[in-house]
Amino acid sequence: MKVALYIRVSTDEQAREGFSIPEQRERLVAFCTAHGWSDYECFIDDGYSAKDTDRPAFQQMMTAIREGRIQTVMTTKIDRLTRRLIDLLTFIDELDAHQCSYKSASETFDTGTAVGRMVLQLLGVFAEFERERIAERVRETMYHAAQHGKVVTAPCFGYDVQDGRYLINEEEARWVRIMAERIIAGQGTWTIAKMLNDHGIRTKRGREWTLKAVRVYLWKNERLRGHTVWNQHYRKNRKLMERPAREWLVVKHTHEPILDQETYQNLQARLEQTRHLAPRARRSGYLLSGLVRCGHCGSSMNGMKAVTRNKEQPYVSMKYVCAAYQKKAQCFYHFIHTTALEEHVIQEILALSETDIAAALETLPPFENRQHEELVQTKKQLATVEDRFQRQIRAFEIGILDENDLLAAKKRLTQEKNELLANIQALENAVSAGFSEAAVREKIASRLFHSKAVLETGDRERLKTIIRGLVHQITVFDGNRIELTFSV
Repeated sequence: MKVALYIRVSTDEQAREGFSIPEQRERLVAFCTAHGWSDYECFIDDGYSAKDTDRPAFQQMMTAIREGRIQTVMTTKIDRLTRRLIDLLTFIDELDAHQCSYKSASETFDTGTAVGRMVLQLLGVFAEFERERIAERVRETMYHAAQHGKVVTAPCFGYDVQDGRYLINEEEARWVRIMAERIIAGQGTWTIAKMLNDHGIRTKRGREWTLKAVRVYLWKNERLRGHTVWNQHYRKNRKLMERPAREWLVVKHTHEPILDQETYQNLQARLEQTRHLAPRARRSGYLLSGLVRCGHCGSSMNGMKAVTRNKEQPYVSMKYVCAAYQKKAQCFYHFIHTTALEEHVIQEILALSETDIAAALETLPPFENRQHEELVQTKKQLATVEDRFQRQIRAFEIGILDENDLLAAKKRLTQEKNELLANIQALENAVSAGFSEAAVREKIASRLFHSKAVLETGDRERLKTIIRGLVHQITVFDGNRIELTFSV
């Protein structure tokens, strides 16, 4: 029997007695020795919170469980595993699906019985309650510190932290002033991003600037005029959300400003004028969206419209442009008209011969096939199911659902989840095994037959689906040379 010893410490627990990595390992190994288990492996997450399961060692352990290499998981306490009830229930369900058990070195329960499962869930409830209480205490401490002008967040570009206070980084501050001056003078965020990248200036996290990064950094950044802001953002389902301005805690004049009041106000006025001109995510109407790549830098090529106005009527041209040039001011300006590229791709598909299929098989790695894409989509569906169950838990906690409704929802979502897990396992096996050449030829021939039928109907949505079943990537060089990689 192979045992996984899972060990976790978070930053605030590393100094506490009994929570260190050596102490957890020693206790778990002693437990294994006492029970005569010699085949074990340690999975250690050092400095990771239990707020979710997005931890490297935890995910490696789950992969080993799904592959059947682990029969038992053991921790010193249940809260080493997770502090969220939904994550605990999901974990236990997945263990059941792979004939794996869970043991705690300090808590006694048997997950094979109804009583044992009830005890486990109660422990999970208390672990989640403790996590939320810790979070409340941390927020209260940070709120008190922010009220007194102390640093409670990482410094933004233009500042460093010294002795718990923001201190101007003169070199970065010089570029902040240049950015503000040029925005006020009428330059756009794309031009600013290009300027910064051309001079080798990076963000505080060492990344290249994009037009979005420039706007987000300059927009309502109160720290630039000497104010400390806290409680401006929060996370929801791992996304960063902004709270209403009335909920912010703004402590004025806590540090030296980079921009004077007049410059800051003029900057915000200019950004407000252009705010509604920023592009918005929308459903793409481009036939080849997501497939076209720049042959020079490897970035995607995004569809965009250009309107040319004349005395008679406006002319709209649609083209694919290198995203690195468009968003990061890198690479160089080159494009290809959508009509020309779409016609070329369609003709290539219709002219696809047996020789072409063989060439595609030689150049395309086995894992890059349509079943790989289906595997990715199925895993996304699994994440959605888990999120739905989390919402059911929350509804039960605030009294919207009663216990019977929660149990019914759990049963329904567990069944759906098990079906998805079975599909994932089957797809992973298929991806690993690859395809025979005969099967690939048959699959592509079938898709070619359907594509010709769809072309006759002129249904672009169906044609878009067919193309994605045949084409893995379209690479464009200098706006005129096109290379297609077919998918299996």
